[in-house]
Amino acid sequence: MRPVLRVLTVLAVLAASLLAPVATSTPAQQADAADTRLFSAGNIISDAVFFDGRAMDAGQIQRFLESKSPSSCPDPALDSSPCLEDFRLDTTSRAADGLCAGYQGAARESAAQIIAKVSVSCRVSPRVILVLLQKEMGFITSSNPTAKMYDRAAGYYCPDIGTGWCHPDYAGLQKQLYNAARQYQRYAAYPANYSYRAGYTNTIQWDVPTSCGTSQVFIQNQATAGLYNYTPYRPNQAALDAGYGTGNDCSAYGNRNFWLYFTDWFGSTQSPGGAAIAARAALADAVTIGSATSGIICGLPQGGCFRAHQKGAIYWSPNSGARIVWGAIQARWGALGWETGRLGYPTGEESCGLAGGGCFQDFQNGAMYWSPATGAHPVLGSIQKKWASTTWETGYLGYPTAAERCGLTAKGCYQQYQGGRIYWSSASGAHAVVPGPMSTFWTARGNEKGSLGYPTGDQTCGLADNGCSQSFQKGTVFASAAHPARIVSGAVLTKYAATKAQDGVLGYPTGNAVCGLADKGCFQTFAKGAIYTSAGSGAWTVLDGPLRTAWAAQRWETGRLGYPTADQVCGADGRCLQQFQGGVVYSSPGTATRIVGGPIYEAYATSGREKGRLGFPTSAERCGLGGGRCNQYFEGGIVIHSPITGTHVVSGEIRKTWLRAPALLGYPIGAEYCGLVRSGCLQKFERGSVYSSPTAGTHAVKGPIFRAWGGQRWELGQLGYPKTGESCGLAGGRCRQYFEGGIVIHSPTTGTHVVWGAIGRAWLKAPAPLGYPTRGEVCGLTQGGCFQDFQKGHFYWSPTTGAHAVSGRIFKAWAAQRWETGTLGYPTEDAVVAPTTITQRFQGGTLVEDRTTGQVARK
Repeated sequence: MRPVLRVLTVLAVLAASLLAPVATSTPAQQADAADTRLFSAGNIISDAVFFDGRAMDAGQIQRFLESKSPSSCPDPALDSSPCLEDFRLDTTSRAADGLCAGYQGAARESAAQIIAKVSVSCRVSPRVILVLLQKEMGFITSSNPTAKMYDRAAGYYCPDIGTGWCHPDYAGLQKQLYNAARQYQRYAAYPANYSYRAGYTNTIQWDVPTSCGTSQVFIQNQATAGLYNYTPYRPNQAALDAGYGTGNDCSAYGNRNFWLYFTDWFGSTQSPGGAAIAARAALADAVTIGSATSGIICGLPQGGCFRAHQKGAIYWSPNSGARIVWGAIQARWGALGWETGRLGYPTGEESCGLAGGGCFQDFQNGAMYWSPATGAHPVLGSIQKKWASTTWETGYLGYPTAAERCGLTAKGCYQQYQGGRIYWSSASGAHAVVPGPMSTFWTARGNEKGSLGYPTGDQTCGLADNGCSQSFQKGTVFASAAHPARIVSGAVLTKYAATKAQDGVLGYPTGNAVCGLADKGCFQTFAKGAIYTSAGSGAWTVLDGPLRTAWAAQRWETGRLGYPTADQVCGADGRCLQQFQGGVVYSSPGTATRIVGGPIYEAYATSGREKGRLGFPTSAERCGLGGGRCNQYFEGGIVIHSPITGTHVVSGEIRKTWLRAPALLGYPIGAEYCGLVRSGCLQKFERGSVYSSPTAGTHAVKGPIFRAWGGQRWELGQLGYPKTGESCGLAGGRCRQYFEGGIVIHSPTTGTHVVWGAIGRAWLKAPAPLGYPTRGEVCGLTQGGCFQDFQKGHFYWSPTTGAHAVSGRIFKAWAAQRWETGTLGYPTEDAVVAPTTITQRFQGGTLVEDRTTGQVARK
């Protein structure tokens, strides 16, 4: 329910406390209200109304008696038979039994107190007892009740014929009322003992004379059966037509009068709503609807009742209470099916003073709004709640101008208002569509039946550049002063929203989505870029600028880069990059945009991309090299691709070494591998390898020298890591390379051999006299010695003599003495050349060569 701005003065009175009668005039005047055409012989009063023992309390009964009391009642202090409102009696106690709960006597109890206590004890409505007093003795409205009337108050055990004598056990107001009420419970407890029974067709006389005949009546409930057992006659049509008056000779009046009095005083005999309607009509503000023009009619849905008045009607139901409906709102409610329509019963009364002179009235399932400009229209359910969220008629939608219209696609509904429409469906909820670019765009596409479906949100304006947006089931529409309305939907919309939509990096959409691209792809352009999406890549932005230009040059998503797989990322230094399916595009201030793609990108990504050792690209990919090879330069290295050898990174010191002679080594055939002994690294190339260590530096090793080095277990052997690169161009096409533990020498004529240790050091002091080695060092000689052959001689070494060269005739003479195993032993010094002699000492002697004769002598 909405807040009430101005309400009619309504007293909150429950149905059980609705005491005021329809009128306080004579029965003849009352007959105008009680329409005997509504009298039902088989259902004079319902069980619910008849057996409601708490329908009124003593105070309410007292006020009722005072309202009916004539002004000419005798003074209770002087008259022993006062009017009921002034009556007092010392009551006696009664024990409880299976029919009533007993009675606790008290001094000077009023008639109202007696009636209330009897009603609660025997569970018979006090309204029934009041009517019983009136129909039996005219007691309620009597101005001069007699002692006999008090004795015979309820007519219990007091015959209507003969002497009119009452049994003394039942005479008096308390006894009459308690026993009469108890008798009605006896009828209910032992129905087989009595003439008239509920649920059967009963034969009932029209009047006392049997000559008047009988009628057949199906008695619908116990209360009606009890009335017939108490007063066993049925009013004929003449009695009913007469109202409170006299019919014909066969007219009986007891049950007729019961129904008339009850109806006139308390409303319908079928529902407490009758009393509620009567009470509501009695309030001062009810004069606006004039006097009643019908009786109180019950049996409506939900147990409801109503009564027509000159200018309106009063409706009641147990859940809504008694409410006045009149004027334009009543007419519109009636056109919608009254209480059987969607609005149901009124739950409030007309409240006016709204904007534009409007009024409204709440009903069970909604409300009715009226204004002079729009007329009266219902507002219900989810549409009502949505309208309420826009501040009702004071909001931008104003008043409804028509009723809700349903039967739209997907069982949807809409309602027209002064300022727009509210649309609803179970899938979308209720949302407003107001005149403007959103509405125009949506309408042009078929409203809820078109490509957008129902709105799922309200229009939001005041966006950047005087923009607006509104969400629908199949997308969101955006528009601004500079950009016409466009749809953004699906994965593109999700991505656009994640970038803060029009307030983000893209701005407003400038085109509609274009789909049908490869891999179920779509794209949509925006003021500052585009969003691309595909099944395999997801949705990503591509902003205007060098990255998008470079991607476009590669033929967008159809080129080798494919779709974007991430958004553009920029750093504080102005460098930017964007990931695509087939690579990355990089840009840096002042330099060309670079693309890293294909196999080169795969290797680049493995090395950590721009955050790894390679850093940013410094060149474009260059292909067309020998063997279908490609390469690309980066800040920290080169990535080289070959269809034969694969794709590999060359970086750091290895890269510098390789670049000094790339043709000699060829292309890399493996990645750089570290973790060698003493923190060394290596990388293999087609014609050699480059080794690096912290102590020896970085050098290439290839060809025969590499193989010879390998024969010595590479860096794990005595040679260790290379200390220099290979040096060629020596005499005879020879090459050499220095290692930590020696030298590897290659000659086309003598082969490739290692020179190291003491022999190597000795040879290096004077390599020319002996020439190049012709074999590797041979150890295992006597005394732990070693030797190595060279072109022009030999080097021998032992731990005690050191390394010394032996050559020419002296070597031959020494050999004749069985080399180091003979008596001469190892040489202890190099040969000493003089003008005429050559002398060389050994462990066991000296050999002297005569340079003139060539003879060698031992000394």
